[in-house]
Amino acid sequence: MRSYRVQSNEKIHHVTIESENKAGCVIKLRNETIECICDRPSEISTWTIKREGARIRARARSLGSNRVEVWISGLPFLFTIASGGIDDTEPIRPTSEARDGEVRAIMSGRIISILVEPGAEVPEGTPLLILEAMKMQNEIVSHKSGRIISIKVQVGDTVRKDDVLVEIR
Repeated sequence: MRSYRVQSNEKIHHVTIESENKAGCVIKLRNETIECICDRPSEISTWTIKREGARIRARARSLGSNRVEVWISGLPFLFTIASGGIDDTEPIRPTSEARDGEVRAIMSGRIISILVEPGAEVPEGTPLLILEAMKMQNEIVSHKSGRIISIKVQVGDTVRKDDVLVEIR
C-alpha cells in the first residue's frame, strides 16, 4: 500500500493505492474505493474507471517532474503527485504579496467562464471561474468562505500569474 498527495489547482487530495499490477490498481480516495483498469498502456494510457457501478473512460499522459495530464470524459485536468501520507502535507498558502481575501491566477491564461456574481456567499472550495492555459481548463476555487466583493476580470480577459481575479470577504 502506498500513499500520495495529489494536487489539482489549489486542492490537495490524499490518495492510497491499495493494490497494483500491470493491468491496473485499486485506489482509495477519501472513503471511496475506485477500481482503475489500464486498457492500453503506452505514452498516453487509456483507462476504464469503475466507480459505484458506473464506468468512466480516462486517458493519462506523464508530463515528467511528477506532473500528469488526465482527460476524464474529454475534460482535461493537470495533477502534481508527491509521495507521502496525510501527516506530511502542508496547506497551500497565498503568496506573501496576496491579501487574505484575494483569489489570484495560478498561471497565465484566458478567462473563459465566470461562475459566481458579486454579493454571492460562497463556502471554501466553491468554483469561481475557469482559466484556460495551454489548451487546458483550470477551475479556480475559493480558498475561504465568504461573500464575493468584486470580480476583477471578464470573460475573454488574458491574465498573468498572480493577477487578482476575485475578492472575497
